[in-house]
Amino acid sequence: MKSVQTIIKPSLDYKPYRLRCRFKIESYPLRQRLAREKVNVAEQFVDDMHKQGWEFIDSFGMSMKGPFPMVQAITIRSQPVLSARTMLHSVNQGLRFLDRGRDAVRNVPSLDTEEWWEYELLGVFQRPAVLMECPDSHEEEIN
Repeated sequence: MKSVQTIIKPSLDYKPYRLRCRFKIESYPLRQRLAREKVNVAEQFVDDMHKQGWEFIDSFGMSMKGPFPMVQAITIRSQPVLSARTMLHSVNQGLRFLDRGRDAVRNVPSLDTEEWWEYELLGVFQRPAVLMECPDSHEEEIN
């Protein structure tokens, strides 16, 4: 995705943005372990965002939500839809086109059965430029 940057005039105030990050930890962690991990991840989060040009606003602090079950992110690639004309040659050679029965939907496991949990940190950051996302040419709708 292309990113377009619009610079705000210096006379305008910075707009705060609430940004989030997630970290994983073993299930049923001790309070001391969770507090230590929260501090470590928050410091790393602030450092990473500072490298990207974001400034952390201390007055709002950092809040934590969770636990959530750990769900692995997967990339779903849809298979191209073939027309009967494009399948004709392969069918004549004996290839079969059947529904494989797979679905792109995953069930989220319950929190009690998970080995890993996720917690979410929320922090308020500001930046002197507003970021906007513009769709790439192949993502735009053809009307």
